[in-house]
Amino acid sequence: MATVSQLRSDLQGSRAHLFDLIRALSEEQFRHVPAGETWCVAAHLAHLLRTERIFTERAQRALAEDEPRIASTGAGNDDDPALAQRLAVPQMIHGMQAARRDLDDLLARCDDAALERALLHERLGRMTVAALAEKMASHEREHAAEAGAIIRQLPATGRVIIPLSRRS
Repeated sequence: MATVSQLRSDLQGSRAHLFDLIRALSEEQFRHVPAGETWCVAAHLAHLLRTERIFTERAQRALAEDEPRIASTGAGNDDDPALAQRLAVPQMIHGMQAARRDLDDLLARCDDAALERALLHERLGRMTVAALAEKMASHEREHAAEAGAIIRQLPATGRVIIPLSRRS
């Protein structure tokens, strides 16, 4: 069984990797959908934001209730590209940071017994709080890999950055 420290470290690593990938992208690059793709990088961010909030809510329910039954939200994934078009990239990034703080705070309050608290997902079956955290880190790594594949296909940004210098 993973410890709270291991889970938090894994989540920190998956997020750092994702943010390293997207750090230098322009707004145009975040929203570009390469040929053969259906999602842009921004859609992956919107999806991760939405799912992390859901995973955290589910973990909170597992801690508060005795094995609550949870319906699948898979159908909600269809709207993530549209959600990405409605949200500004900085808004998604800040939302992802807030959602991760919420999940990290929840895990920081857990002991071994709390990590074993569970919910009953209609499709995935019994999932513990620890399994939800592991799934979130894994899910983020999967989307980082997909975003990385998109990033490798992106055209150069059309934005010109003019360095500012002091007058002499």
